[in-house]
Amino acid sequence: MTEEEKPVRVSIYLSEDVRARFKSACALHKKSMNEVLVDFIEEYLDKNEQSPPQPKKSKDA
Repeated sequence: MTEEEKPVRVSIYLSEDVRARFKSACALHKKSMNEVLVDFIEEYLDKNEQSPPQPKKSKDA
């Protein structure tokens, strides 16, 4: 994130169990939950933000 980019808040709903497990897993890897989520979202965008793949044409066509 550059200085020009202002961070904004995003909220999600999780069960208490999932939140506790996520928090524990992040702590185990010495990362904040925010850091892990930002990394995941950026990776997801890298893979999915581009146009969807075009279906392959069959050899018979």
